[in-house]
Amino acid sequence: MQYTECEYWLWFTLAFGPANPRKWNALSRYGSISEAYEGITSSDAAGILPQDVKTVSAANMEKVAKLEELCKNKGISICCFGDADYPQRLKEIYNPPSVLFYTGDISGIDDNIVLTVVGTKNPSEYSVDVGRRIVSELASCGVRIASGFTVGLDSVAHSSALKAGGITYAVLPCGLLCDYPKENSEAKPVITSHGALISEYFPGDGVTSLNFRARNRVLSGIGLGTLVLQAGKRSGALSTASFALSQGRDIFCIPPHELFNDSYAGVIGLIRDGAKPVFDSDDILCEYTGIYPHKLQAKPSNKNTVKKNVNQKPPKMASGPSQAELKEITEAPEAYGLEGTKKQIYEYIREHGDTHLDQLAVGIGDIYEIEALLTELELDGLIHSLPGNRFSI
Repeated sequence: MQYTECEYWLWFTLAFGPANPRKWNALSRYGSISEAYEGITSSDAAGILPQDVKTVSAANMEKVAKLEELCKNKGISICCFGDADYPQRLKEIYNPPSVLFYTGDISGIDDNIVLTVVGTKNPSEYSVDVGRRIVSELASCGVRIASGFTVGLDSVAHSSALKAGGITYAVLPCGLLCDYPKENSEAKPVITSHGALISEYFPGDGVTSLNFRARNRVLSGIGLGTLVLQAGKRSGALSTASFALSQGRDIFCIPPHELFNDSYAGVIGLIRDGAKPVFDSDDILCEYTGIYPHKLQAKPSNKNTVKKNVNQKPPKMASGPSQAELKEITEAPEAYGLEGTKKQIYEYIREHGDTHLDQLAVGIGDIYEIEALLTELELDGLIHSLPGNRFSI
């Protein structure tokens, strides 16, 4: 039976999982996505690793049909890797999403200045104030703002862009039907009307610890650059910056309010490594004026006044962490308490020094599990991510 190309891609994503990089190795054995379907469903297991056998065996076109029906009923659009409207910027990154689920409009991603804005879930008043002003000015000038939709500075980025009448993209670490974070639920329809909610996860997928690092590569991938508003040593914003560096994107940072405050340590490290400090929105605008002059508008003459969208009142969005999230941020295991694969990864990096992700995959195994555990170790403050998917103690 003949299926549409999108249906083949949906089957492919069901078979291997949304963020699984091994799918691309399997696909490389075939000339097209339809040939991959025919080959794999005809018991050609040569390109399938043992850890993928179960999900590949469980995938079928009946599930694809149900998934398509669910998306249709819930107003969720589907964009597959082979589609003409799939963002070219994402095609250029390592392990691009095979399918994107979204509500809103993603057609302008490639043709506009998109800036990824990230930061801690527990920001200082200084970072909130500076973030609001910088993002508002950028959005007023026509820069589109992408962020991760979580509480804290992600929410500041989205709400500031909306208040300025701009366009914003929220990239989620879960399915679009998952109510995460609950504090920002009322913002979803507003962002859909003035940008898009985007996810590579199936609509009903919930939040897991495995999803955040994978999400961050997509978040950095749709932007021309990443602006880090505030980040401590354990901030997840650093993984977004690391992906941006490996993708050849620009890195910007807001200079710290207090040099010796650990909550700014991540930003200080990025600036030391060459990130551009931002003292004014012009520091970002000047980077792209020559490339996209027709996409930028004049900067507001009164910096304290931004254009408001008269058709939609900006939603309230949380700027601080929930108790559960705050606990997750502040409680980290000691290095001597590590077990299993997590301990293997830590000891491998400690023994070998500066280590590439591919070295860990060869030396230890499942790259998907390794990526997730690297994020946990980084959040624990036990390792540091370096440009080019490298890690050190």
